[in-house]
Amino acid sequence: MARGSKDGKNRGRGAGNLPNREAFERMNFLLQSAQFYATLPTTNAEAAVTAVATAKGKDSDDSTTLDNDSSGGSSSGAPPQTSATMMPLARFYAKEMRLVSRKSVLRMSPHVKRSMCKVCLTPLLPGISSMTRVKGQRRSRRVITTCNYCQAQNRLFVNDDHVLFVDRPEHGTIS
Repeated sequence: MARGSKDGKNRGRGAGNLPNREAFERMNFLLQSAQFYATLPTTNAEAAVTAVATAKGKDSDDSTTLDNDSSGGSSSGAPPQTSATMMPLARFYAKEMRLVSRKSVLRMSPHVKRSMCKVCLTPLLPGISSMTRVKGQRRSRRVITTCNYCQAQNRLFVNDDHVLFVDRPEHGTIS
């Protein structure tokens, strides 16, 4: 019996033997989805197309596009606005990720926890959903991250010598 034996005798601390692998993969997918949807702008194209279709009537056979619309009605013919993002969906995925970690009793990485707002679970992406500032003098510098959605602030002291526990070589997760 070589690799992947069913009796469990050859189980060591290798990269292939991760307990709760499916839960970690699910959490990774949800994190990536939350960060993707936080950056993705939403357009009002779907709402404009349905408004144009109802203005023309249901018996119209021609296809409705935003570029060639000159029928008036509720659509102004202007390009769709891209100011809003898919942030509610991003928060939903982040909340699901936290629920998966709690139900399967798994710890999230400190890097992942620092990349999400603790109050509203918005993925904190500098310039998109958060504002990051560095304040203080040489000895007491700190990084202040402010969530643009709920205005919650996270303060982390800057210490050049500090290394997180999960980033230390003796921790065993980094090979």
